[in-house]
Amino acid sequence: MTIFKLSSCSAWPLSLFFIVLGIFFVVGKKDIARRMADMTGYTTREKVFTTLASIAPYPFMVATVWIPFTDIRPLLYLGVLLYIIGMVLFMLSIVIIIKTPQNEPFVSGPYRFSRNPMYVAATIIFTSICFATANIVLACYLVIAVILQHFMILAEERICVAKFGPRFEDYLNRVPRYLFV
Repeated sequence: MTIFKLSSCSAWPLSLFFIVLGIFFVVGKKDIARRMADMTGYTTREKVFTTLASIAPYPFMVATVWIPFTDIRPLLYLGVLLYIIGMVLFMLSIVIIIKTPQNEPFVSGPYRFSRNPMYVAATIIFTSICFATANIVLACYLVIAVILQHFMILAEERICVAKFGPRFEDYLNRVPRYLFV
């Protein structure tokens, strides 16, 4: 009798839940999705980084279809724990985005501790998948995606300073870009 092993399953369900949540957000709140995708005022270089950073998660998620969970229990458990933390933070960030009026910056909820909690959450989620699969290729790809994401965030912050002025500059001085950095 064969005993079912988690390592024989690929990690795609972790990506699927993240994708479904993203689709629900984009389809359910098209005005907000348009607002977040707006690159008005971006330089050509910023548009390139933003576009690359926006599509970078998809090859990662597609790859999880073929990548099994690890047999190394501590890594698997750490991955699951980080995944839960990341998804909670991601959902809390989305709630604030939905509740914030169109012409106001996001500054409440998790945005009090990080200027970019949704990106931090996505990074935690993808890192969790790297741990849960113990896959070095995914981890290397994630490093590249995070670098692209950083340049996208710099562009977003520049636009927010131009749009919201001194109030946003004060926010930049009080709240770290990521969590503790």
